[in-house]
Amino acid sequence: MATDFSYTLLREWFKAEEERDRPELKGLAPHQKLLLLSDGSMTLDLELLSGSRVEIELKHKGIKKLSGEDASYLCEPTGTEAMEREVWLTVNKKRLVYAYSLIPLNCIKYDLKQELEKYSGEPLGRVLSSRKIFFEKEKLEVSIVRCETASRDLKIPQDTAMIARRYILFNKEDEGSWVIKASVTEVFSPEIIASPIIKGGL
Repeated sequence: MATDFSYTLLREWFKAEEERDRPELKGLAPHQKLLLLSDGSMTLDLELLSGSRVEIELKHKGIKKLSGEDASYLCEPTGTEAMEREVWLTVNKKRLVYAYSLIPLNCIKYDLKQELEKYSGEPLGRVLSSRKIFFEKEKLEVSIVRCETASRDLKIPQDTAMIARRYILFNKEDEGSWVIKASVTEVFSPEIIASPIIKGGL
């Protein structure tokens, strides 16, 4: 079964470091900015804020060939095969963050790939942490999107505008080979992050 994940940009992606100048993010509470702009683990951030364990609802996993846009963002050739995973991060069964990840097969160690396949019901950050694989993020960007699948799952109007972010998660060995490189796109439920500009209407 193919993934349902797709979105329409209502604002162009902008770099996270520009956030102070962006009207889309003005008025957000500190904990909302933490979630949106953190370069740490989303799973850990959600657990610290909620005081509850984060679980995932797995919607899809499989292998796909990178499209032009995905390949360009990952700096990998078009057509490269990648692991694809689409999940909801949930707390107490409440859907909070809709996450879509692509991991090129040539950018992940074989044993880690096996581990991710074995523990596909666990958040990516938790699997990496359990193996003591530290990671960095780069190309962190934020936007406002319309994502019909996320809206449908949340049982809110399908034209609802939501805040999203995307980034490259990576760990590289000293000799230059990848432990992991993944593109991750996260769409936030309006229940945890809703931009004031969205509330006021686009």
